[in-house]
Order: sequence, then structure tokens, then C-alpha cells
Amino acid sequence: MANGCAKRIDDWVDYSSMDYLLRLLNVRRNEVPRLVLASAVFFLAQVDDGIVKSVASAVFNVRAGVEKLPLMYTWIAVVFSLSMAFLSWLTSKVARQRLLLGLMVFVASVLTANALLLLYEHRSAVGLGTEAYSFIFISSELARTLMNFQIWIVAGGICYTSRAKVLFPLLASSAVLGDIAGGFTVQLLSGLFAAHILYALAVGNMVVVLFLLRLLLRRYFVVQEESEDEAGATMGENIRFFAGSPYLILLFVLSIAVFALYTAIHYGFNVIGRQHFATESEITEFFGLFFGLTGIATLFVTTFLLQRLLRWLGTRNIYFWVGLVYALIVGLLLGAFENALPLSVIAAIFAANLFNYVLLDSIIAPAYQVLIKLVPTRNSDGTRMIMEGGFMLLGGLAGAGITSLHADGTLNLSELFIALIVLAGGMVVCGILLRKSYTAVLVRAVREQNFDPEDEQAMQSLRGLIANSPDFSRGLLLHREDGVRQLGIEMLRENPGPAGELVCVELLGHDNARIRAAALTALYPQHGQTPSRELVGVVLSRLRDEDNEVRLAAVRCLVELLDDRVKARDGLLVGEAVAEELFQEGQHAAMQAQCLIVLELLEHDSSTSGRAKILDALLASEDPEALIAGIEAAGSAEDPALVERLVMFLEFGHPAVREAAVHSLGQIGTEKSFNALRLQLNDPDPDVVDTVVQALKTTAESDRIQRLISDLESASLREWQGLMSALMAMDDHALDEALLGSCRMRLVEANRYIIALNTAKNWAQDGAAELLADQLYAEAQAVRDTTVRVLGHLGDTGVVGDLVERLGGKDAGARDNAIELLENIAESELLAHLLPLLESDPSEQLHMAEGVIQWKSVDVEQVLDHLLRNGGVWTQVATVWVAVQWGHRSLCQEVGDQIAATAQEILAETDEQGESLMNDEIQPLTTMEKITFLRGSSFFASLPLEELYHVALSIEEESVKVGEAVIREGTMGDKMYIVVSGELEVKKDGGPRLAVLGEKQVFGDMALLDDEPRSASVVAIGEVHLLSLQRSNLERILRRYASISFNMMRILSHRLREAQAS
Repeated sequence: MANGCAKRIDDWVDYSSMDYLLRLLNVRRNEVPRLVLASAVFFLAQVDDGIVKSVASAVFNVRAGVEKLPLMYTWIAVVFSLSMAFLSWLTSKVARQRLLLGLMVFVASVLTANALLLLYEHRSAVGLGTEAYSFIFISSELARTLMNFQIWIVAGGICYTSRAKVLFPLLASSAVLGDIAGGFTVQLLSGLFAAHILYALAVGNMVVVLFLLRLLLRRYFVVQEESEDEAGATMGENIRFFAGSPYLILLFVLSIAVFALYTAIHYGFNVIGRQHFATESEITEFFGLFFGLTGIATLFVTTFLLQRLLRWLGTRNIYFWVGLVYALIVGLLLGAFENALPLSVIAAIFAANLFNYVLLDSIIAPAYQVLIKLVPTRNSDGTRMIMEGGFMLLGGLAGAGITSLHADGTLNLSELFIALIVLAGGMVVCGILLRKSYTAVLVRAVREQNFDPEDEQAMQSLRGLIANSPDFSRGLLLHREDGVRQLGIEMLRENPGPAGELVCVELLGHDNARIRAAALTALYPQHGQTPSRELVGVVLSRLRDEDNEVRLAAVRCLVELLDDRVKARDGLLVGEAVAEELFQEGQHAAMQAQCLIVLELLEHDSSTSGRAKILDALLASEDPEALIAGIEAAGSAEDPALVERLVMFLEFGHPAVREAAVHSLGQIGTEKSFNALRLQLNDPDPDVVDTVVQALKTTAESDRIQRLISDLESASLREWQGLMSALMAMDDHALDEALLGSCRMRLVEANRYIIALNTAKNWAQDGAAELLADQLYAEAQAVRDTTVRVLGHLGDTGVVGDLVERLGGKDAGARDNAIELLENIAESELLAHLLPLLESDPSEQLHMAEGVIQWKSVDVEQVLDHLLRNGGVWTQVATVWVAVQWGHRSLCQEVGDQIAATAQEILAETDEQGESLMNDEIQPLTTMEKITFLRGSSFFASLPLEELYHVALSIEEESVKVGEAVIREGTMGDKMYIVVSGELEVKKDGGPRLAVLGEKQVFGDMALLDDEPRSASVVAIGEVHLLSLQRSNLERILRRYASISFNMMRILSHRLREAQAS
């Protein structure tokens, strides 16, 4: 039923006509069914909210009396606090999805009970009594509050983290529209229908909400596992933290004052409304009009004014201004009530309460959420619980206490308004204190690195501090923690201004070289302003600094300062100073590269030939650091003539050099650069590939993107993964179908690999079969992981990862739910292709794969033929080895040129070995035989076939006669060995035998990692056949394949632990 509903939503939506709107709203196509369903829930729930609060208030005011409202406010505060405490306990006992639906059913039940009570009163013509009206009023408030809480919890479960900033505002708009619709519905119908009918309308609407909510929860709601990285503080610790924080106490007191003012003004609204309107229908219509207009005002403020107000006023100043606004509102009320202003009392209270509602919902609540984020993570949840539970209770009781002074006749309305003005004045004073305290807390949070750079409002406050407080900027740059200093540098660069420039110039004379370098790095020209001659002169003076890093930072700073006016004004002075620095004898490479960039920007003619020589020297260096510096300088020049030379470095052994070349080619951005970058997606180093992805993102125009898409079909697996990453990085929803289509194609082949794996398991378990099985498994897993990444890109990475983890669990219900949720992020066909790769049970996995591709009852020859014709390079290599080992060489010959060059080399090598054996010649091990032995070694067992192949090409064979020492104690070594056949003994000179080494065991490996003498001798017991690997060869391989390094570190760490344990 749920699936059918979503499909109908898809049918209703004409995506082709909505593309512009989707782009405008930044909504993805696959999010539309979820958003439509959620928006309907939010809209209808808030329609109920508008109806219930209008009708319940009108019924109570007329039938029970407004003088009893203070008592109701007291009960609401108490009942609400107890309910929140109970819900907090219940959340830990009941599954979130079940609890949400259960609570909404409870809300529906409460509304139904209230509707029946009103219906009973209407039919019996007998008043229910104050207690019943009190129950209706309190339960209505509790029900609608619970409903509002629950739908926002639902929003958190369906608006996955990475998309919440886009989808939350859209749902909030739907909710406000519902509030508007609910209010105006009451206004239009109150004159036609009695209260019990209006309330029954809310009940009927709630039934629809429940139906839609059930669909929404079933199809889209995900509860992610909470991180356990850091344990939260205890309740006692949180209480002490709260009590010891003047900032939190001020925020707490202000929140209580806001709730008290809000309650008191709303009370005045109820009192004056009751005095002005004679009948229940009139006052119901009045309430409906009010809540409808309040919704419109809220929508306007949140859409057009909120962010501007927060930026203009500053989050830290909000409570100060709110206090002033409340004082003004109540002052106007007092003036109208005392006839000092030409404004009717009813109009004045209507406007005042409208401002009251909008202030709380649209300004104060968002500002509070920003202000409370400065609580350290460890104390966050507990402190919020203490504060929010406390100020809702105490604020409600304070409001009830103030309004009771009018209800019992102690104060008249004018005197009540005067009391509220005094309270608002207190808010202003506390707001001033909060502003000062906020600044201190924000500074401490930054310095303690307990700060979220993604928090836009906090960042806005930081920008204000940087712009206006030299002391704050100085404190960041002088901080002992590198992370804080780096944050200060980034903030000053992003927000240049006079205060920041003053601090940076001042710190250029600091005794600590790291501080001077940080100040130069943070110094950035102000937007639209030309740096002064004095500033340029100060930076140039640092070229004579005694510290290399400071001089380097000074040249880099000059690159930032050189706009057209500075070039015209100071170009000669800067050029001569930098050229002098460039041509200094013994100048280090990084400094030379930055000087080259400055002089290139200045078009410094007199140094042209000298610059070319230095750049040539850097690019011809054998030192990776000098090469990287030269490559960076070449990229900054953006000279197309250098592309060919830069492309050569894409084959360099050191990955950092290849990464620098990729970055520079991306800067130049020519067609030849793009083509070279595209091919570099096959690089074995993941950091290089990540740099390629970013370079392609910045250089890809529409026609280039289409070429990347067309490359998806024929690309090797590693290239395909890189292409998919590049296309995802472009974050263009128009590419989603291409991404999904490519995943479907690769998943079909991955499912064939599952069937091939099952076939391979039925073969005799030898090294060749195991090698092929491992290769097929690795490729299938790579396709699976990339598809999951694509799903994460379309939905949310954390959510998709969580769902995939559930698919591997034993709970059948959780698995079914995860499958259904994944269907709604992707599509049923893609998921059907993906599920076999997520299945942990081999027999079920095989059954599912056969169902996907209809490839059943295949034999060995069919499998090998398919892999030879359709597999990637390394799958073909492994398949050739199996075919040769199992007498199916003819299959390789039939496929012919379809086999990759590397696989053909393996086949030719085995052919040569076969001829030698026929002639009784002794032949060395083939590359695949070497790989088989390498896989038997713990050092290399976990490496993929590609990396094993390159190691195998670098190892040599050695034969040792009986009694001959392979390693002598005390000598220096530069080789490690793997035993192919025979045995050797390990012993100390003149001592007993320590160990015997046999086939596939490794020894001498420590010589590859240190320069210490051999700790024991290794002597052949009989004829021994060995494989050896020189340190120089291993270093070359390690530079290209970082995974081998990690594997070696893991093994050595394991050995160290064993040694410590023994």
C-alpha cells in the first residue's frame, strides 16, 4: 500500500515541467515524493493546530471564564513538564517509530474525547462544568504541543542530515501555511457551525494525518545510531556546569521572562477579546482571524526578515532588542488603554499579541537555538534538558502568577501593563549582560576548539568580533594551539578589515617566528580596497627576516596583495626585492617557486631568462620537494606551453609529485590538461584520485561532462570509480540518472561475478582458483561500495550506511524495513541489482544473483569465457592463470585480442615456460607463480592482484646450497626473502638453533625498515629456492602503492604486541 502511494505521487508529478522549480528550491527529483507526503502531513497537522487552539480558547473563555486562565496556565506548565519527563523516559523504552505513531494516536484520541464531550453538552443542553472545560482546554494545549513536537521529530528522521538545511525550511513553510489555513477555516466556519462540529472537523482531519504519517514513517523514516565517540556528562555534572555559567544563567532568566511576558500579553488578549465580543461564535471567529494573520506574519518574517535581522542585529543582541520591543508593545497597549493614543483597545491588543507570537516563534526560538550551541558537546544534551524543562515550567508559572494578580483583582489591566514594562526593562538589562557574556563564551569556545565552523550564526558573530575587536584577533593568532591559530588565520583571511590588518601588522614584529608567519598568512587585502604602500612595504621588509618560513609567508602574502593598482604603483619595488630573493645562492625550492609566481604576476621582464632557468632546474630536480615547488610555479603561470611537461610528471613514482601535477594541470585547464586528468583517474593513490576529481570539477564544461559520462561504460573499474566520484562532486542533479544507469550496468556484471565465485568454489582449491575468487570478490565489493556512495549522494551518506548495515543484520523485520527505505532513496530496479551484493548468506546470495541476471547452470568454460571477454585487466589476468592451470588455454586463444596487454604477457610467459619444460630446461618462476608465493606470505597476503603483480616484477630468484648462509649475524642487509622450497635454520653464532623456516615463510624483512645489523644468521639445511626483494625496489613500490605500507605497518605492529605480551 505504501509503495503504491509513493508510485501514485510519482505519477502525479510532472518532473519535466518542474525542473526549474526543483533547481530553484535545490530539491532533488528522488526527494519529491517524500517531500510531498511530508508537506501534506505538516500542513494538515497545523490545520488541526489552528482549529483546536481557536475553538478550545473560545469555548473556555466563554463557558468557564477568562478569570480562570491563570489557573489553567499553572496546570499547563506543570502537566507539560511532567509529560516531557515521562516522554524522555519513554523514548529509551520504546522504538522511535512506534512511539511517534503511538503518540499521534494518543493526540487523536484526546481530540476525539474532547469532541465527544462538546457533542454531549450540545445534545444534552446541560453545561459540563468548569472541570470539564478545564480538561478540554488543558488537554487541547497538551495534544497540539505534543503533535507539533512529534512532527518535527518526524522531520529529523526523513530529512537526512546532509539535506536538512534544504528540506526543513520547506516543511516549516508547509506548517505555517497549515496554521494560516486552520485559522481562516475557523474564521469562515465559526458563524455557520457550533464548536463541537469545528472540533469534530479537527478529529476527521487528524485521521487523514495519521494515515499519511504511517506511510511517511514506513517509507522514509530512519533512526540512525547515535555516535558513542564521547560519553555525555552526568546529571550532577550538568547541573554544576549550568550553575557555574553566568552566560547560561542569564539565558535561563531571559527565557523565563520571555515566557512570562508572552503568557501575560496573551492573557490580556483573551480578557479584552472576551470583553469586546458577546457570543462564542464571534470570539471563535476573532481567534481564527488572529491565528490566520499570525501565520501570515510568521511566514513573512521567517522568509524575508529573520536572517537579515540576525545579521543586522547580531545573535548576541537579540534578547536586548526583544526586551526593547516588548517594552514598546506594552507601552503602546498602556497608551491605548488609557486613551492616550488614537487606537482602539481591541486593535491594540490584537497587534500586540500578533507581535508577541511572531517574536517568540520566528525570532526568539531560532536565536535561542544559536545561543545554546555554545554549550560544550559533552554537556549539551543534559544542559538543554535542564534549561528548557526549567524555563518552560518556571516561565509558565511566572506568567500564571503575574496574570493571577489581575484575575483576583489585585491589579487592573493598566497596572498589569506597567508591571510588564518593568519586566521588559529587566530583560533589556539582562540582554546587555548576555551580550558581554556571549562574547566571552564564544571566545573561550574558539580557543578551546569547542566550536562548529558550520554554524552560520556563530560564524557571523565571530566575523563581527574580528571586524571590531583587535584583541580577539590577536588572541587567536597568539594562541599556543595550532588549530586555534589556524582558525584565526582562516577567519582573518575570509573577513579582512582594518582591525585584522592592524593586528597582523603589529604581530609582524613578534619574537616568535611562527607568530610572524601566521600574521603574514592571515594578512589579506580588504574587499574592493587597494593595499596601502605602507602595508606592501611592511610585508617586503619581512623578506629580510632571519626565519625561512617567515620569508616564505611574506612572498605568499605578496601574491595576495598584488592587484592591478599595486602592480602599477609598487611593481618595480616589489619586483626588484623579490628577484633579489629569487637569485640568492642556495635559495630553497619553495621560496624559489613563490618568487617565480610573484614575478610572473608582475611580468618582470629583466628576470625572464633567469626565471626560465630556475623553473627548468626545479622541474629537472630529483628531489620530490623541489619538483613539487616547480610544478606549483608552473601551474600558477597558467601557461599552456607547460602542459606537456606537466603531463610527464603524472607517471612519477612519488604520489605527492603526481598530486601536484594534477593540481597544476587543473589550473591551466586546457583540452590537453583535461584529457590527461581524465586518464589519471586510474592512479593507484587515492589522494591523487581525489585531487583529479576536484580538478575535473573545476575544469569540466558541459561538453566535457558529457564525455565523462560516455566514458563510464568502457572505463576500467578504478577509472569508473573515479569518474563516478567526479560526476558526484559536480553536484548536478541532472547527472543523477547517468549515475544510477551506470550503477545498474556495473551491478549486472557484479552479480555475474557472484555466480562465477560460486562456480569457482566448486573447483579444486588451488592458488589460481583462490586468486580469481579474491579478484572477483574485490571487484564486486568495489561496485557495491560505489553504488552505496551514489545512494548516499542522492540521499544521505550516514543514513545509507546505516541502512546497509541493517541489511547485514539478523533481524528480518529491520532488514525488510531497510530495503523499503533504500527503495525510496534509489529505485526498485537498482536495489534489486544491489541486494545480492549486500547478502551475507552465500546460498541466498547466489539465488538472488541468478534472479537478477538469469545466468543459471553455468559451467567452468562458460564462466572463464565470459570473464576473458568482459572482465577488467586484473580479472583477465587471474582468469588466464586459471585457464592455463586447468587445461583451458584454448579459451584464451579464442578470445585473442580482446584480452588486455598485461593478460597477454602472462599467457605468453606460460607458453614459454611450457616449451622449456618440453625441452627439459630449468625455468625461473613465472610472474603468476611468484604472485602465488607472495600471497602465501603474511606481508603480502592481503594485497590486491594489481599490487602483487608489481611486487612480483621486482623480486628476484636465488638458489642456496646446503650449509650456505643467506644472512650472517652482525652484517648489514638490504633484502628480505620468501622461501619457495627447502628449509633453513635460524641461529645465533655459536649458539643453538632458534627456528626452522619452511615454504612461504618470510625472513630478513626488518632490514627493509632499519639500518641495524642482522640479529641472527640464517643457514640452508638443504637445497633452498628463495625469492628476494631489494630495499630500493620495495621503496619504489611503496611510493606508488601506499596500501602495501599500511599492511607492513599492521604486521609489524602485531609482531610488536606479541613481543610485548611475551
